[in-house]
Amino acid sequence: FMEREKDSSTAITPKLAIPHVIIDGKEIFEIMLVRCKDGIDFGGDAKAVTRAFILLGTQDERNFHLRALASIAQIVQDPEFEAKWLKAKNTEDLRDLILLGERKRYRSVVNLDMNEE
Repeated sequence: FMEREKDSSTAITPKLAIPHVIIDGKEIFEIMLVRCKDGIDFGGDAKAVTRAFILLGTQDERNFHLRALASIAQIVQDPEFEAKWLKAKNTEDLRDLILLGERKRYRSVVNLDMNEE
């Protein structure tokens, strides 16, 4: 993550960062929510990041990785998101905030071969 951050900052705003990396292996995708009320220094304008979504996955999970990034982007656009994030009392409250956040739900795409009878 540190090497990835040196290449290009993953801070989206002064208060939000989404560090993400692709790792070797197969069928791995993990996401971790990080809340730091005092802020984490991501450099530049992002010296007090209070919320971070850390994503780690393998190349074969890249599609899921991109959908997760899109969902996070939608959820954090809620004008009340930051206040709810900071007010959450525990891990379950943070988890609910993300899982129940308003966003477009993505469906799996099925590859249909139109030439089959």
